[in-house]
Amino acid sequence: MKKISILIPALMLMMFWSCSREKFVVPGEASKSVDGTWKIVKALRNGTDLTSRFDFSHFSITFKDSSYSIDSLVPFAVEKNGTYRLDDPQYPFRMYIKQQDSSEKPIDIQYPFTDGVRSIVISFSPGCTSNTYQYTLQKIN
Repeated sequence: MKKISILIPALMLMMFWSCSREKFVVPGEASKSVDGTWKIVKALRNGTDLTSRFDFSHFSITFKDSSYSIDSLVPFAVEKNGTYRLDDPQYPFRMYIKQQDSSEKPIDIQYPFTDGVRSIVISFSPGCTSNTYQYTLQKIN
């Protein structure tokens, strides 16, 4: 009886240690890419919707290989082409843009997926701090 009382716990311990445990792997977040040409689909100034009051159809911004180019001027954080970088490629909250012959300027961004479409929402003040703009951009296919 003593042998069985020692044998059963020993067998249970051996079975417990012999079980292999699977490692739980959390998939990494993919880097966000803003490469492509984007158009303004919604524009707010100081919270007021300007989308129907101004023709934004001629504006586009193209991001490619850490540079950007702007077609047509609208109130924007920069006036000339230049370079950009994201603060974090996986979870971007800020884009730093640098137009030619200028210093880097931060722009707050959001990168939502709405109705199955990726958007970039940028918020900035073009110079006068009493005016803030928020543009929602969608990629042109």
